[in-house]
Amino acid sequence: MSTITQPRGSAVDQAAVPAGTPGPAAPIAAATEPGAGTAGASVRIRRLDRLRRSAPTIALHAAFVLVVLVAWQLASGTLIDPLLVSSPIEVLARLGDWIVTGHLFFHAQFTLIALAAGFTAGAVVAFALAVVLAGFPRFGRFAEIYIIVFNGIPTIALVPLFIVWFGFGLETKIFMGYLTAFFIVFIASFQGLRSTDPKYLELARVLEASRLQTLFRFRIQATLPFLASAFKLALPATALAVVTAEFLGSNRGLGYLLIRASNLLDMASLFAAVLIVTALVQALSLTASSVESRLLVWIPKEKR
Repeated sequence: MSTITQPRGSAVDQAAVPAGTPGPAAPIAAATEPGAGTAGASVRIRRLDRLRRSAPTIALHAAFVLVVLVAWQLASGTLIDPLLVSSPIEVLARLGDWIVTGHLFFHAQFTLIALAAGFTAGAVVAFALAVVLAGFPRFGRFAEIYIIVFNGIPTIALVPLFIVWFGFGLETKIFMGYLTAFFIVFIASFQGLRSTDPKYLELARVLEASRLQTLFRFRIQATLPFLASAFKLALPATALAVVTAEFLGSNRGLGYLLIRASNLLDMASLFAAVLIVTALVQALSLTASSVESRLLVWIPKEKR
């Protein structure tokens, strides 16, 4: 039985190729080696270009904030009663004192713990329930009505009830955050799972994909834009819900700082606490936007 072997090049062919001539892989390697540096340079150039384009906007915002702070400082104590509105210098001094003494970090940790636990539990349970209900359309339509009805109940009115159930500890704040995140994430997830393009579902049927394969390869992929939008809404909303629960019944947390300063008419502490809560909400919004840009990298920014 004969075997087929790869023919070797003849002596003429080998002689025709000068010594030291790179092989077939050499052009690829030569093209790819400098490409890495070129790609890195292009990324840096794009970043510098974006920074250059956004510099005038950043400068305009900075100038506006500076003008407001200067006008506020000049008006405080002259045009504005310091008992009603504290000056920016006093607010910054109070913030610095809280940071140095650890007062801020002590209260912030309880708010962040309740926020993380409530948001995580609410988002996970909401998405899991949306997946189950989307798999059973008739039961899903039936249950969706009651979930929307419960979503219409103002949760802030239920805080006294939660305090009776769970007390003044973290449980009440976590449950408030849980309810806030749950309804936002569920409604978005359920809508996204039901909005999967029928062409993709038909493709899954043609490929004889199982229910789990259809779920993970098609339905969840189609739900990602809805989930990203839900997180952008749910993260700040959950933070505000936790702070509100602390405001209404707690002896620690950022909400407690707000209510304590309000009861004592301590305007410097009140404005400092408001500034901290505002910074927290903005940081969460920016975090959610950053996650969205990485999660939906295939979707143009103007269409998100």
